[in-house]
Amino acid sequence: MRALIIAEVIDAKLKSSVASLVAAGVKAAGVVDVYLMGNAEAAQAEVGTLAGVENVFVNPDSGENLMTESVTNAVLARAEGYTHIFFDAGTFGKSIMPRVAVKLDVQPMTDVIEVIDAETFVRPIYAGSIEATLKNEQAVKVATIRSTAFDPVEKTGNAKIEQVAAMAEAMKTRKVSFEAVKSDRPALQSAKIVVAGGRGLGDEAGFAALEALADKLGAAVGATRAVVDLGLCPNDWQVGQTGKVIAPDLYIAFGISGAMQHLSGIKDAKVVVAINNDPEAAIFEVADYGLVMDAKEAIEALKAAL
Repeated sequence: MRALIIAEVIDAKLKSSVASLVAAGVKAAGVVDVYLMGNAEAAQAEVGTLAGVENVFVNPDSGENLMTESVTNAVLARAEGYTHIFFDAGTFGKSIMPRVAVKLDVQPMTDVIEVIDAETFVRPIYAGSIEATLKNEQAVKVATIRSTAFDPVEKTGNAKIEQVAAMAEAMKTRKVSFEAVKSDRPALQSAKIVVAGGRGLGDEAGFAALEALADKLGAAVGATRAVVDLGLCPNDWQVGQTGKVIAPDLYIAFGISGAMQHLSGIKDAKVVVAINNDPEAAIFEVADYGLVMDAKEAIEALKAAL
């Protein structure tokens, strides 16, 4: 058995989730190859050191302006001989994985959070309230992997790196421009500390105070869907079933009630601290530490203490 991991390149660096995808691939198949979507030297150097990786196939493009259709065809051209093809459960992976599965005529699996053996996988359903165990007996297992659920492999490998042919354009389209959100704070999905706000923060002033606290802590900022929909903070802050799934060492929730959809995005957080003025808030049921207090007052108190 052999697994193929589709690895993304972001800002000329290897996406941090790749080491966790490799861990899932090793557990499922034992032997892992990586298809690196960009030729950045830093990304090549890092992916080659991941334990368990035997071969790295490098797309000669930068990896920043790839079209979904082209990547799909490139993966299909390399799919022969692999029993498992894994993608990160992010925007990139979720856009390509179903296309690959359809072309291979197999049933895809999404958001895998545990690999029991080569044919048995676990994924959450009903917004994470239930975990389903799946037996997949297809010749090729195609899946997106929640990287936050897997510990990354060590950097003790020495993989063979091979440059491959450029991806052929699949359509008469091209990406004209891409504008990424720039921030001095850590990326939400890789941050060790995340502070997040809900409707309990009330208004833009409440979120401005939360940002100031995040800067003091060197933390990323998250939010619930409710406040994103209200326009109090940008979409890329959203944590939960329809937002980002995160696994920080410390997650501090200010004024968040704890809807199931939000909790599904923080289930892998190491320590959860909940601050809410409602002692019956559902988030206290999953919190390691809880404080019944007004969220705005708590932020000011923490800022003063820091």
